[in-house]
Amino acid sequence: MIQDPILIVDDELEVRTALLEGLKDQGYSGEAVASGEDALARMAERSFPVVVTDLNMPGGQTGLDLIGVIRHRFPETLCVLITAYATLDTSIEALKCGAYDLIQKPFRLSEMVAVLNRALDHANLLRKLKAYQEELENRILSRTHDLQEAQEEALALCDLSLRAMEAPSLPSSLDPLLDRLSSRWAPEGLGCYKRGQGGDLILVAARGRLSLPPRLDRPQPGPLLAPRLGYPEEHLLPLGNTGWLYLGFESRSIFTEADPTFLLLARHLELILKVR
Repeated sequence: MIQDPILIVDDELEVRTALLEGLKDQGYSGEAVASGEDALARMAERSFPVVVTDLNMPGGQTGLDLIGVIRHRFPETLCVLITAYATLDTSIEALKCGAYDLIQKPFRLSEMVAVLNRALDHANLLRKLKAYQEELENRILSRTHDLQEAQEEALALCDLSLRAMEAPSLPSSLDPLLDRLSSRWAPEGLGCYKRGQGGDLILVAARGRLSLPPRLDRPQPGPLLAPRLGYPEEHLLPLGNTGWLYLGFESRSIFTEADPTFLLLARHLELILKVR
C-alpha cells in the first residue's frame, strides 16, 4: 500500500465513497470528507501530501476556495481539482489558485491514478527539498555560531594576554591563560616549561597533585608521546621554539592536540614566553 495518504473532498457521498474505494483497490491509503471545512479540520490533525477536491460543493467553500486556503495554510500539500466544467477559464483560475492539476468528469480511474502518482512524486521531492533546506540552514547557523564562539575566544585571549603583559613576574603572567586552559579541559596536572640558554626546559609554572621535574632535558623536535611524568594520560606539547606545555589527566579526557581553541591559546602562551 502507498503510505502517503490522499484526502478526497466531495459533497456527494456516493462519489467520494466510490473514488476512495477505487483508490484503495489500487494500493492507495486515504480518507474522504464532505466539505472544505471538514477537509481543513482534518488537515489540522494529519498531514496529507495530496488533496483531491471537487470544484462545486453547494452550501460551503468551492474547490477553488479550498485550494486557496490550503495553499496559504499547508503550502507543501498539492491539490488536484475535479470538475465537470473544465473550461479554459476554469483551468486558468485553478492554476492561479495553486492547483497542481485538473481532471474533468467523467474520468477513468486510471487517469486519476496517473495524476496522483505524479502528484505524490512531486510532493516527495518537495519534502526532500524542504529537508535539505532545513539541513542547510542548520549547518549555516551552526557554522555561524562556531565563528562567533571563535571570535569571542580570540578576543578573550587577547584581553588575557594584555593583562599578562602587566603582571609582575613570568609565572603570574601565565596564570590567566593557564586558568582558562584549566576551565576548558580540566587537566589534573599542568606545567609550563621555558627553554633555557642551554636548551634545557625550565619549569616556570606548575599545578596539580604531582610534582613536576624543575628541569627537562632538551626534547627532540615534535611532541613527546609518553613523557611519563606521573599521570595516566599525558601530553607534552611544544610552544613554538620558546617552551613546552605539559598536561596530565587522571582519566581519559576530551582534550585533543589539534583542537583549534587549544592551538590559539597555545600561541598566546608562546607569545608570553617570548616577550617576558
